[in-house]
Amino acid sequence: MSWRVTFFSQPCVPEKNMQCKITLFTAFFVALAIALSPLFQRIGSSFSSFDGIGVPSPGALPCLKAGRVMPVSSAAADSLKLASGRTSVNLGGSRTGPVKWLLALNACPAKMAGEPFLRSDNRDMVEFLGGRGRYFSYADAVEKAGLLRGSLRGNSPQAHAAEAVLGALAVYEQAGVALALRLEGTSGCLGTLDAWHEAMTEASAELEAAEREKRHPSLDRLYRANRYFQFLQALVQVEEADPNVALRVIPHEGSYLTPAAALLEKNLSPAGRTALKAYAAACDAYAAGDESTAAETLRQLSGELESILPMDSFKLHFEHCINALEPFLGGFLLYGMSLICFVVSLFLKRRKALLHFATVFLCMAVLWHLFGIAARMYIQSRPPVTNLYSSVVFAGAVASLFGGTLYILRRQLPVAAVACASGLLSLLVAMNLPYSGDTMGMMRAVLNSNFWLTMHVMTIMIGYGSVFFAGFLASYHLVARFFGQGEKGLKAGACGVCRILLVALFFCFLGTMLGGIWADMSWGRFWGWDPKENGALMTLLWCSCSLHARLLHVCSCQGFLVLASLGNIVAAWGWFGVNLMGIGLHSYGFVEGGWFWFFLFVGLQVLAAASALIPQRSR
Repeated sequence: MSWRVTFFSQPCVPEKNMQCKITLFTAFFVALAIALSPLFQRIGSSFSSFDGIGVPSPGALPCLKAGRVMPVSSAAADSLKLASGRTSVNLGGSRTGPVKWLLALNACPAKMAGEPFLRSDNRDMVEFLGGRGRYFSYADAVEKAGLLRGSLRGNSPQAHAAEAVLGALAVYEQAGVALALRLEGTSGCLGTLDAWHEAMTEASAELEAAEREKRHPSLDRLYRANRYFQFLQALVQVEEADPNVALRVIPHEGSYLTPAAALLEKNLSPAGRTALKAYAAACDAYAAGDESTAAETLRQLSGELESILPMDSFKLHFEHCINALEPFLGGFLLYGMSLICFVVSLFLKRRKALLHFATVFLCMAVLWHLFGIAARMYIQSRPPVTNLYSSVVFAGAVASLFGGTLYILRRQLPVAAVACASGLLSLLVAMNLPYSGDTMGMMRAVLNSNFWLTMHVMTIMIGYGSVFFAGFLASYHLVARFFGQGEKGLKAGACGVCRILLVALFFCFLGTMLGGIWADMSWGRFWGWDPKENGALMTLLWCSCSLHARLLHVCSCQGFLVLASLGNIVAAWGWFGVNLMGIGLHSYGFVEGGWFWFFLFVGLQVLAAASALIPQRSR
C-alpha cells in the first residue's frame, strides 16, 4: 500500500475541472454545516426564545459571577454545569437551555425542586437520595442534607460524594434566587417588590411618628418589615459566604448586586430598579405560562441596559453568540469526520473525492479550533493559555495545525490522520475535564501577567503539543507495520518524527528557561525542584535523549520511534500527572480525579511502543 498521497499534487485535467470544483464546494458546505450544527439545534426550538442569538437577547444580559462580568447565558451555563454536569436539561420533555433553566428555577421553584437534573457519579449516593441512574432532584437531596453533612468526615468515596452533592445544592439554591425573590405571604415576584416597599414605608412612617411623638414605636407595625429584613439579610450572608457561586444581575453604581442585596440597598440606582422590576415581571409571566411575554420583557431590559450602562455590550453579545456556536464542539465533529474519511481512504483505490472531503474537513476543523481560541482571547483580553482547560485546547491546536500544514506541504496521509487524532483527542479531553467553574474566570495573582503568559506558558505548550504530535506519529508508524508498511516507510516516518522532536526540544527548552526567569521574579528563585518544574525538565531531557540516540545512531529507526512514542507518557506526566498529585507551588493547575484516564492513556502508549517487539507481518 502506498503511504504517500498525491492530493493536489497534479492539477485536474480540463475535463475534470468542473467535477473537482463541485467536489470541493460540496465538501466545504458539508463542513460548514457540521461546524454550525450546534447553532442549528437552537433554531426553531425553545432555545430561540431565551438562548437565541438575536439582538437584543435575554442571554446577553450582564451578570457578575466569580469576579467577571459575563452574559447571563455564560453564568447560567456555569451554574447548571456545576450542578448537573451539563449545559442543558430536559424539562417537560423538551431540551432546555441555561437561560430558560435559570428563569424557570426562579419562576417555578416548587415545580423545579422535583425535576431530577442534579447529578452525582456515585451510584450508591444517588440511590440513597432516591434518584435514578446518576440524577436526583433538589427535593430528594434537601431532605437528607443533615445526613450528608454528617458523612463529610474522612476521605472515603461516600464523603467526597456527599461533599459534591452539598456543593450542587448550594449552586442550585443560589441560582434559584438569582433573578427574583418570593417573600412569605406575597403573590408572585412583583408582589414581593410591592410588599417590601409597603413594609418599609409603613416601618419608616412608624419610626418617624414615634420620634415625633416621643414614644416607643409599635412593634406590630415593625414586625413585617423586620421579618422581611432578616430573611433578606440571611440570603446576603449566604451569598457572601461563597461569592463565586452567587449570580449578580442587578446593576448598581458600576457593579452588580443580587436581588436580595438590591432590596436592602437604600439608594438603588435607576438601572437597578429597572432591572429588578423587569426580572420580577419576567418570572411572573413565565410562572403564568406566558413564555413569549417573559422573553420579550427580558429583551426589552437588555436594550434598555445597553443604553443606560457604560458596558461593553458588543463583547457580551459576542460571548453569548460563542456560547450558542460552540466552536470547539463543531471542531470536534469536524476532526472526527476528517479522521474517518482519511482512515477509510486507506482501503480504497479510487479515493480522490474522499480525500478532498477529508482535507476540507481537516482545514475547517483547524480553522474552527483556532477561531474558538481567538474568541476566548478576545473575551478574556488574555493570551490563549490561562488554565489547564485552555492549555489542552491550545496544545491540540498546535498539533493539528502543525500536522495539517505538513500534510498540505508533503502530502503524507499518516501526518493528516495524526493531525486529526491530535485535535480530536485534545478537544475530547478538554470537554471532559473535571469542571470546577468558569473556564474564562479571573486569573490568580501569580498568573496575572499577560507578558509571561505569552512568553512562558504559550512557548512551553507549543513544545508539549509538538512532543505529543511526534509521539502520536511515531505510534502510528509502529502500528502501521502490521498493515503492510515496509522498512522504507519506517525510515521516512523516523525522519519526520526526528524533525518534529527538534522543534519540540527548542520550544521545551525555551519555555523552561523562561519559566525559571518568571519564577525568579515571582518567587525569588530560578529553580526549586517543584513537581511541575521537574515534569518540564523530564520532558526536555527525554526529547534530548531520543534525538541523541537517533542522530548518533545509537538505536535503529524502529527504536527511535519507540522512544518518541514513550515520550508521550513523559510529557503527559509532566503536564497532567503532577496536577493530579495536588502538590507544589503550581496549585492553580490542580484537578481532582482523572487517574483512571491518565493510566489508560499510559497503557495505550505502552502497547503502541511494545508493538515494536512483535515481528513484522510478511508482505
